[in-house]
Amino acid sequence: MNENKIPIFDPTVEMNTNKEILAERKSDLNTKKCGLLWNSKIGGDKLMHFILSELNRKGIKPSEIVELKKEYDTRPAKKEIYEEMAKKCDFVITAVGD
Repeated sequence: MNENKIPIFDPTVEMNTNKEILAERKSDLNTKKCGLLWNSKIGGDKLMHFILSELNRKGIKPSEIVELKKEYDTRPAKKEIYEEMAKKCDFVITAVGD
């Protein structure tokens, strides 16, 4: 009998049937405070600012821009970042980069 067996994993999972509640959508982003959350990957900051400039070009002009940055691209942001976003921002744009 061969002791050097390779385990095979089944990556399938049961479908999530929970009904999630979506956040309330703002009907108008003008005069709202916009958060920009960059995950620290190269180019992510440029992508966020490009998206913001596209919004401006389409007539969407936030009253304030709050720029935030994750410490590491591979880990979730610290709790304080999420708390700051919740306190200071009406909506957030996040970008990945690469």
